Amino acid sequence: MKGRVFMSIRKRKSKKAAKGYTYQVYFDYTDKYGQKKTYIKGGFLKKTDALNHETLKKSELLTSGEVYKINPITVDEVFKLYIRSAPIKKSTAQMYENKYKNYIGPLFGKYKIALIDNYLVQIKFDTITTLSYGSKDICLRLLNNIFKFAYINGFLKDPYKAKINLGKKDAKPREPVSEDIFHDYLNRIRNSKNMIFKKQYEMALWIGYYTGARIGEVFALDVHDLDFESNQIYINKTLEYDYDSNTLYISSTKTDESTNTVPMPYQLKTKLLKYLENHHFDILICTDTGQYIKPGNLSGNMAYYSKVTGNHIYFHQLRHAMATRLFENDVNPKIAQRILRHKKIETTLGIYTHLKEEIALETINDIFNEDVHKPVKNLSKIKNKELLN
Repeated sequence: MKGRVFMSIRKRKSKKAAKGYTYQVYFDYTDKYGQKKTYIKGGFLKKTDALNHETLKKSELLTSGEVYKINPITVDEVFKLYIRSAPIKKSTAQMYENKYKNYIGPLFGKYKIALIDNYLVQIKFDTITTLSYGSKDICLRLLNNIFKFAYINGFLKDPYKAKINLGKKDAKPREPVSEDIFHDYLNRIRNSKNMIFKKQYEMALWIGYYTGARIGEVFALDVHDLDFESNQIYINKTLEYDYDSNTLYISSTKTDESTNTVPMPYQLKTKLLKYLENHHFDILICTDTGQYIKPGNLSGNMAYYSKVTGNHIYFHQLRHAMATRLFENDVNPKIAQRILRHKKIETTLGIYTHLKEEIALETINDIFNEDVHKPVKNLSKIKNKELLN
């Protein structure tokens, strides 16, 4: 018989209680597997509270054949299990470990995971003031991954996903780099007296410019990935950096869809052939001894250039620029998805929709000769008046 149970309420002496005693729910039961167990829960100041708790546990036994007890496992303990077994890339795991060490762990690590709710998550996230909206979103995504893992592995009775307010999104979305800034940065590289891998960096930038490939994908390319007969480049891997061992390693692409060929325009083909005239290694973007170059070195230089000149440029902007060019040339979203190697067509359509909204806004403001980003006078007063009404 499922959940056979014998229940009772006990009165127990307590020095802390005002009346000198509390009530305890105490009963033996047989679980759904036929195993005999004992359930004890004390500290009730009123007998009615103990009786209500007894009724709740009786209901759980009738419906599931088991008494639910809050699992004492903490967020720290669940995270350690999650990060060891989660099917994620090594680079993603290292990013998660960093976010957990600096933010999630200090805020939630010692809490029993079964006791966390939206209110606690919200007040804790409100204390994070040094991160951008995007970084806070990554932290929340990690926390929800931990909750999902806990539920799947039986540490949580019910599935739970934290839904909170992360504040305002970053005011200005990342935009494609302008042609002027891109060529100015290329000239800085060519004219640099201290930069070691000038030719390699310039070639990497041109590949990103003409293909929209990600920086790790570009730095992982081999000469054999270039097909000059069919004018295609085969993207099939990415170069990652292991912060633990301070080494570079080859990993799979971001998604299965990311592994694919991309067109090689004539202009890029010409630059690649010239670059290969004095190139003697299998790795395309490599040191003078044929070793991989850390992509972060170029990213760091681009960040330094942005800081010094005020002209913001980063490698992923080249991917945004490719998406913009496809849109401006009325390329079918399905073809654009194929070129950009997006996993979902919704990602491509989202970019197209954003660009259409930008054009519509600029067009209507041009009609009235107004700056798109011009601040509206007395906007705060208008908002306050709306709230009062």
